[in-house]
Amino acid sequence: MNSLRATGEIFFLSVVTFAAAFVTRRMLFWDVMPVSWDQEPPQNGALEAAFLLLSIENVAAVVAAIALVSIGVLLVQRWRQNHAQKV
Repeated sequence: MNSLRATGEIFFLSVVTFAAAFVTRRMLFWDVMPVSWDQEPPQNGALEAAFLLLSIENVAAVVAAIALVSIGVLLVQRWRQNHAQKV
């Protein structure tokens, strides 16, 4: 039971982290576009901040996916244990 709760907390925190990074990037850096190799990047740090927020979003999404799969596995294990006890 404790592992399922811990996995659920990790899933919830990763979803909240993803949402916070997504909203922040969309609100503050909506106009930031990638630059090509022959262009000079802007010097205000907006490109780096947008890239950092996008990286946080990606990491949080992967962690949420792993936690969701883990929750599924734990629920199947619990179901099989309960089913085996009834038989």
